[in-house]
Amino acid sequence: MELKSLKANTRTTGTKGAAHGVRRAGDIPGVLYGQGGEAISLSVPGRDLDRVLHGGGGAHAILQIEFEDVPGSNSPAIVKAIQRHPLKGSVLHADFMRIRLDESIQTSVKIELTGQPKGALEGGILEHQLRELEIECLALEVPNSIVVDVTGMAVGDVLHVADVVPPAGVVILTDGDQPIASLSLARAAVEQADAAAAPEAAAKEKEGGKSA
Repeated sequence: MELKSLKANTRTTGTKGAAHGVRRAGDIPGVLYGQGGEAISLSVPGRDLDRVLHGGGGAHAILQIEFEDVPGSNSPAIVKAIQRHPLKGSVLHADFMRIRLDESIQTSVKIELTGQPKGALEGGILEHQLRELEIECLALEVPNSIVVDVTGMAVGDVLHVADVVPPAGVVILTDGDQPIASLSLARAAVEQADAAAAPEAAAKEKEGGKSA
């Protein structure tokens, strides 16, 4: 995954008014911590953070925090937590955790399904159940997504985490028994098949009663 630059400045804390002032200026208040270093209260441009969160990697992007006022505190980091407005959904606060580029990290990546299941020709409906995988690898080796091919799935098949082959250097931490996707007939098709089979079953039962 590409290292994305995010500009930042230190900020004064202590009052709610200070945080409101940061947001009125179009910035997002936050904190940078971890790796045994001092926690630093900071602010980042709201538009830049939004671009990061909606770009490749999303909320799991690998960042380079670049302080304009204290460049000695620059550090690679990941987004650890995002606080959003309960109604508007806008970002109110962001927590960033320092990382080392030469050490493995644990993070999440989205699962991208590709291909048309062969069972779709028989009326199968694909259900995507698990959207992300927990993984461990070097920060710059985190993939934007893990692509899973569902072409070979037939009706009744279930694709599990254990079936996924991760990219080189990536270890999947999610429980292998968890289902990622399944292919089944739509309920209407099942009910229609049951209804069609009911008269035949009744006829066989009747014949069995006569022979007895």
